[in-house]
Amino acid sequence: MRRILFTLLIWAGFDSLISGQDMMKFPENFRADETLISNLHTLSIHIQEPALHDSVFRFLTEKLQLPVYYQPMMLGERRYGGVFAGNLVLEPCGPYPDMVYVSRDFKAIFFGLTFEPAVSISDASRILRERQIDHETGGDEFVFLKDTVLCGENIFISLMDKHDKLRDHVRLDSLRHLMELDNTGLGIEYVKEIRLGITDPESMHQWKTFIAPHSLNENLTWGTDDKLHFVYFKAPYKEVISITFKVKSFREAEKYLAENKVFFTSDAGRIRIDSNRSFGLLIFLQ
Repeated sequence: MRRILFTLLIWAGFDSLISGQDMMKFPENFRADETLISNLHTLSIHIQEPALHDSVFRFLTEKLQLPVYYQPMMLGERRYGGVFAGNLVLEPCGPYPDMVYVSRDFKAIFFGLTFEPAVSISDASRILRERQIDHETGGDEFVFLKDTVLCGENIFISLMDKHDKLRDHVRLDSLRHLMELDNTGLGIEYVKEIRLGITDPESMHQWKTFIAPHSLNENLTWGTDDKLHFVYFKAPYKEVISITFKVKSFREAEKYLAENKVFFTSDAGRIRIDSNRSFGLLIFLQ
């Protein structure tokens, strides 16, 4: 009975997001054939306290066995560090005492989506202007979205075009190759799903404007490639709800987690890591 009720609630959420947003008009100069974003480069993880940064970083590298993209470092009053997850970078960072979250009752949360532009930062800024998505540029390397329909509460969106992009991609390719060769332990291959919480049809419509020419399927899902997919769910506020990793072997992943005392539950081919062990981050393996 509980499963049936949960399913009904999901479909009710789908209906509330879909109804009405198709009636909304796109901006006058909107061109659906122009590609704005190519892929997701980084998913940032905001931490609440400085002491938590090393703990979250060690969890990602030691328990989840993700290779280091860059070692922990201090920039001003904040700590940063990066790990590679097979197709994107996970970046614990913070704290951000001036950031306005829905609540500060968290240890760590998924927060920032940083995409790479399809062409360049200047081209991305032009497309965003034409799509009437509020933003500001940070030189020729960054675009920061200021659109309150897409961003705010517990999510932030930006675009990044590194000056040393070629060297960066070589670095990522080498880390990906190391992960492919490693057939022991947990066996994470890549991030296959990111769940996003949105509040209303206006948010859904604005996401459609942002991701064009990528389009949503009937399950409110889209992706920039055949690996990573974004899925939208009705939520009380805007947020990055969870991520799901693709693993090489489901049974080996269960065995590894049990042997390393990482508590989890599994059901219908899906492992959920105990959020107490992941500092509140909602993480699945499949």
